Amino acid sequence: MQNRWSKPTAALHWIGALLIIGLATVGFIMTDLPAESSSRRLLSQMHTIGGLTLMLLTVARLIMRRRGGPIEPLPIPVLHQRGIAATHTLLYIVTFGLGLSGFITGIRSTWPDYIQGKLAEAPALGAVASRQVHEVLVIALLVLVGLHVGGVMLQQLRRGGVVRRMMPFLK
Repeated sequence: MQNRWSKPTAALHWIGALLIIGLATVGFIMTDLPAESSSRRLLSQMHTIGGLTLMLLTVARLIMRRRGGPIEPLPIPVLHQRGIAATHTLLYIVTFGLGLSGFITGIRSTWPDYIQGKLAEAPALGAVASRQVHEVLVIALLVLVGLHVGGVMLQQLRRGGVVRRMMPFLK
């Protein structure tokens, strides 16, 4: 059993983390721009492509984790290990829920026409249920990411060596 994640798994983790932060930022900014704004269209296109990319990378990451096998568990109580496992599971569930809700919003609206430039204004999606779910899931994901980062920092301060497990360039 290895004591750190593989370099490809770590790379996918960090790319996914950057995508999540970028997608949330772009999503919040684009919804505040005027519906006819060219900046909103550009950000909407980036958001759509980024969301699809995140889904593909998350699937790839799960496949790599499965093939690579487990790493040594942290020397912490079993209850704490279960909490970590639950947080990771929820991170994946919410991430896929975001992808699904974004996809459903797209196919049940004029979103594809808008991002292709066929419509002059962004569609009004505020009352669309899948869009509302998408927004709630963004907040949930950000909370889970905060818990994850906080937990890593706490473990790093208490015992050390936790960050090194996901950063292949650290010795």
